[in-house]
Order: sequence, then C-alpha cells, then structure tokens
Amino acid sequence: MSLLLRVATFNIRNSSAPDGDDSWVLRREAAAGAIEGLAADVVGLQEVLPDQLEYLRETFPQYEIVGAGRDDGVAGGEHSVVMIRRGKWRVESHETRWLSDDPATPGSVGWDASLTRIATLVRLSHEGGALVGIANTHYDHLGEVARVESSRLLDRWTAGEPDRHWVLVGDLNVEPGSAPLTALLDAGWRDAVPAGAGGTFHDFTGATDQERIDHILVGKGWQVVDAEVSHHRPGGRLPSDHWPVVATLRLGV
Repeated sequence: MSLLLRVATFNIRNSSAPDGDDSWVLRREAAAGAIEGLAADVVGLQEVLPDQLEYLRETFPQYEIVGAGRDDGVAGGEHSVVMIRRGKWRVESHETRWLSDDPATPGSVGWDASLTRIATLVRLSHEGGALVGIANTHYDHLGEVARVESSRLLDRWTAGEPDRHWVLVGDLNVEPGSAPLTALLDAGWRDAVPAGAGGTFHDFTGATDQERIDHILVGKGWQVVDAEVSHHRPGGRLPSDHWPVVATLRLGV
C-alpha cells in the first residue's frame, strides 16, 4: 500500500515591506490564486504577518493553518505557518521552535543570525495510519554559521522521531551545493526538486533563472513522483518576490 502527499513551500513576502505596486494589498488575491493553483495537501508559507494570516484563514477555510509568531511565540512578528488540507490528514500536534541554542525561548537569536528565525513542526496522521512530519522554516539571510547550525538542529529534532516520515520545506536562503544543504544531504535527506528546475527568488522581476533558495527535502520512506518551481501568475500579477515550489511524494506504508 502507498499514499501520495502533495507538498509545497512559498515565501509570500511580508505585508510591511515597501513594495509599491507589488505591495501585499495589491497582490494578495494573486498570492491566494498561486496557493490554490498548487493543489497541495500541505503548504509551508514564510514571512506571514498577522494581517496576512487573517486573510489566509478567511480565504482558505478548507485548510487548517498552524504556526506561531517568531517574536513572542503567539501572534507577534512573522510566522512560518503550515496549511493542511482538511480531510485525510489529521493534525496530531504542532509547535514553533527557535533556530538558536535556546529553541524554546521566543525571540531568541542563534549564532551569527541577523534576525530571529523559527521552524514550525507539525505532526500528521493519515486515515490509513501513516505518521508524517512537516518542518517549515526560514533560515537567516546573513548568518552563515546560523544556517548550517539550523540544518543540524532540524535534522536532530526530526531524527528524534524515527517512526515518523519527515518532509522539510522552506526558504533556506541558500542555493543547492551550499554548506547548509550539504549538511542535510549528508545526514540522509534528499532534494526533491530537479537540478534544472530554475530559480525561486526573483525580487518582483518575474525571472525564472535566478537563485533557487526555496527547497523541499524528504526523509526516509519518500519517493518523489514529480517536483517543480511554479511560475503561475494569477491574473497576470506576480504573487510574491519568490516562486513557490511543489512536489508530489509517495510513501510506501
């Protein structure tokens, strides 16, 4: 017996950024259309501020959306939320941890990171009995040590639950071949996205050949059926300064 899981990651760009014609209020319908077009069971989002979270909850009642703010562990600051389509998957538990030496302390900053960074860990069970874990994260954009240590933390946390099949998604702020990704691959994770899939960060240019810094990595038990960077522009509008990434995964159970 096997089951399929379609999973995606998307940095939606925070609503407080001074983006002019690309500001959140002008592109939020396009962002929602891009999410809908992914047709995913699970979506990890980054840079979600409270007003954006409220909009997403109103727009996507078919999803349960979990995750806490990085500033205070409640609602303050950016969230790395996980959206789970209601139905076959049940949320057993979820938690937010800080990418630092003190991961249980809200607002803690790790190593040489420039900002507070978090990961949202979600434990799911399938109606058929399979146990799955989703880790959604956003690594620091400047701290080289922090990014490597964040990879080590996430691997350690997920390795501590060997009966669960984990998928790691997020904006890791590094390209394939970098030290943080190498640390994960050396630990047994696999990159779900083909090398030639194109870039994900485009800075509202629409370019498809820039850096691929948004990733989906799979742990034990998963087979990758397909994976791609989505370049969908609902209504002709760019939904974010990143392109989303989506993969269909098969788990033998």
